[in-house]
Amino acid sequence: MTALLLIGALGLAACGKKNSGEPAQQSLSYRSSWGAAEPQAKIIKTIMDDFAKETGVKVDLKFVGRTGNENLNAEMASGQGPDLFDTTTGDIDTLTAQQIIGPLDDLENTQIPGEGKTVKEVLPEPVRKASSGKNGLAFVPHTIISTAVWYNAAKHPGLNPQTWEEFIDFLDECKKAGRTPIGQDGTIAFYNVYWFYSLLVGANGAGSLAELAKDPANWDKPQVLDTAKKVEQLAKGGYFQRDFMATKFPAAQNAWAAGTYDLNLNGTWLASEVQPQLAPGFKVASFQVPSGGKRSIEVGTLGWGVNAKGKNVGTAKKFLAFALQKKYMEQFSTTALNISSRGDVPAPAHMADVQKAVLEAKETHLSYDYAGADKTWWGDTFLPLSDKLLSGKIDATTFVSEGKKQTAEHLATG
Repeated sequence: MTALLLIGALGLAACGKKNSGEPAQQSLSYRSSWGAAEPQAKIIKTIMDDFAKETGVKVDLKFVGRTGNENLNAEMASGQGPDLFDTTTGDIDTLTAQQIIGPLDDLENTQIPGEGKTVKEVLPEPVRKASSGKNGLAFVPHTIISTAVWYNAAKHPGLNPQTWEEFIDFLDECKKAGRTPIGQDGTIAFYNVYWFYSLLVGANGAGSLAELAKDPANWDKPQVLDTAKKVEQLAKGGYFQRDFMATKFPAAQNAWAAGTYDLNLNGTWLASEVQPQLAPGFKVASFQVPSGGKRSIEVGTLGWGVNAKGKNVGTAKKFLAFALQKKYMEQFSTTALNISSRGDVPAPAHMADVQKAVLEAKETHLSYDYAGADKTWWGDTFLPLSDKLLSGKIDATTFVSEGKKQTAEHLATG
């Protein structure tokens, strides 16, 4: 998954009184990790401009892109940095530990200007959960991200297998028709692991993948072998393109967009990435990996964090309630072509299936079940084993035994 770490840093602008008879003008600083030409940046600038015009707050907004924020956490931890910054679900624990962010419970009950609704009322529970840490709401989301199996609804209208058996039946039908069912960019390990991760956590819920890094005994749970056998079935079934493990990103997803393959397991950013390669008449749609069990749905969010050590915390919170107005959140759908954090804003047509899955989910989990928190185990143990399983170099039984053994070794030396 090409996870976006949208974090920025910005020095605070000082402002004083115009004269002894007037109060100091309020100010707000925000350095964004979006590039100025990106649609999200244009939306944010519109919101900021409107906020400044309607409130009189002096705003200091800069777009620095992905490489302009390396020192953000250090700045904010030392009491410097911007009032507002871009953040994601995956950053919550780190930011909380560094005391850069604090709970936003008071903001949840703040009214959205002109709507008669509170922040909590416009953000669905799965979205708030993905934007919360141990202390409650950690940041205010504007975008939902998730994972799904993508297909061409013009070619396969209404495709939505509900069981693993139905899914395999569809793959076999594709093969019989002379088509390659799945396009896989096999040189990207964190794309390959989507299969095992989606099946295991989808069926068994949050924590079922992350726990494999914490105790070798967890590898003995029956669901681990059951999931590995399903991935082994994919590996042996000939459902991927020839030499798929050597396919360099984005060759497979581009070929899927051109109609060469029927399916691609990917994130909600896929359609925008392959837009130039989409075949004429291609109707992008998706379904969830048919995991069975709990049918947990991946929910992650992108949004705005408030620097708890900033000089304008109150003004920053006021901006966030302002930004959540429906007219602005609609732009994250219509202009940025993403799923808005507000449940009453329809997603772009090609992501309606994902939005429906998120909003109706009874169980949810974070991207990769947050199993990558132990970076050494994730990168040196789990991802290589996942690659071997998906490529057919090892079978399910070996995957489990090696996973247990290598996890024990990792914990013993960690």
